[in-house]
Amino acid sequence: MSYRVEFGGGAQLQFHTLPEHARDALIERAAELAGEPWDAVVRPPGDDPRFREVVFGSGSGILGFYLDEDAQLIRIFDILWIG
Repeated sequence: MSYRVEFGGGAQLQFHTLPEHARDALIERAAELAGEPWDAVVRPPGDDPRFREVVFGSGSGILGFYLDEDAQLIRIFDILWIG
């Protein structure tokens, strides 16, 4: 099963401010998540397993997303790049 990946409004803006190599790494990680969205940790501090986060770009970035299993959708809502 493959999930659809979408960027929320704020994440779209964040994506376009990333350096090219960071965008490439994020796209690669998002493609991996489309196949295995459970390969992530529940986003702190909550108990809601639909809110998750993963690292990308050799640990230089964090990607926050919402997992909607019913709609088979991953909605990226936050991108942090420290690289």
